[in-house]
Amino acid sequence: MVARFALIQTHDDSIRRYQRLLNTQLTDLEREYIQIRISEERLTCSQFAKTRGEVNSFPANRGGDWHS
Repeated sequence: MVARFALIQTHDDSIRRYQRLLNTQLTDLEREYIQIRISEERLTCSQFAKTRGEVNSFPANRGGDWHS
């Protein structure tokens, strides 16, 4: 659960950083790239939200027999 929160926080921080960059002087190409990155980060966050409540959304390595 802590790892999941850290992942969400990382993506949220990235979105805020990209949004701050949009407030600076950018070329059209740079602006387009940043807007695409924001969309990708938001998509990732929405995927986390969809899996919220699913216990095994991030399976842990429990040391079991993984190759059978």
